[in-house]
Order: sequence, then C-alpha cells, then structure tokens
Amino acid sequence: MRALGGESMKTALAYEKMWEFQKLMLEDIATSKNKGIEDPSQFSLRTNIRTSSAYIEGTIYQLRLVCTAASEDAPQFFSESEILLLKEKSVSLNSKGKVQEKDSFQKPIASVLFLFSLFSRIHNIVFEPNLSDHKWDSFQKFFKVRNDLMHPKSLLDFEIDEKKNKICVEAVVWFNGNLKALYRECEKADLAAKVST
Repeated sequence: MRALGGESMKTALAYEKMWEFQKLMLEDIATSKNKGIEDPSQFSLRTNIRTSSAYIEGTIYQLRLVCTAASEDAPQFFSESEILLLKEKSVSLNSKGKVQEKDSFQKPIASVLFLFSLFSRIHNIVFEPNLSDHKWDSFQKFFKVRNDLMHPKSLLDFEIDEKKNKICVEAVVWFNGNLKALYRECEKADLAAKVST
C-alpha cells in the first residue's frame, strides 16, 4: 500500500512496523489456537483470549501510529480535532487561562471505527466496516469478556465457558475480516491511482 502517494518517510516506516507487528501477532494467535486444540483447558482458553486481545488492541494502536505519521507528513489531511483524537489528547483552559493538554484515551470499539475511517482516507477511499454481521455484536461483547478476565472480581471472571469462547472467536473473525477488507480496498485504490498517473 502506498499511503499519501508513497512520498512520506514517517508513514512508510509506520506501515513497515505495523506489518511486522501484525505478522508476529497472527503467529501468536495461530500458536495459541493450536495449543488450545492440543490441550482444551481453561488456561488455554484464557491464553487465547489474552492473545486475541493483544492482537486487536495492538493493531488498533498500530493503525493509530500509521494515521498519526500520515497526519505529520500531510497535516492538512485530517482536521485538528481528528489529530487530537489520534494523539489521544484533549485541551482545556486551566484556572489561569492557559491551555493545558490532557490524555484522553478512547474506547476500543469507537477507536476501531474511527481508525478504519482515517486509514481509508489516507488512501482516498471511504471504508464502511460490516456492522450488520452478528460477529460485530460479538466484537462489542469481547471487551467485557477481556476486561473481566484481565481485572477479575471473582472466580467466575476466570471461567471461560462456550459462550465466552464463541464471543472471542467471532470477535477476532469480525476484526480480521474487516481489517483485510480495509487493506484490500486501500490496495485497490492505490493501484487505480498508480495506473491513472
């Protein structure tokens, strides 16, 4: 994929790092899945959810880095508000009338939709993820399962039943499918732009 006409060094480097990260995480997911098949224990199921979470959240972060690099290479590409959201910052005035910047972390579900939109814009397309698929519902529920597992309040939070496992599997399938569709559409647009120049 050639972001912003392939001219920007920061964006190209961010892409390279994103591809490396995704390759590594997909290997981890495959290994975790295979270990779960060999040993279908609660530990294996929890490990698979943790690995899936690292993949999804890490990929969200990598998309953020690519979009941030693109905004630095071509500042006019995104609005000031979008750039603040990319940097996960908000601004306000303190009691002395001075501008102060604060961290403003976004929820992962909203971040995915936001970053899919900005990433597609780098390639001069509009991408709409499939929100009508029932797996989209699982993707939204996935973060509760993940949060319960990572911040358990009781032993039940550690129990991964068939329903929680299905949510995890479908969430990864939804995310992966839409991410691949995004990449395909971006690559198609890049090729069309290259042919027309």
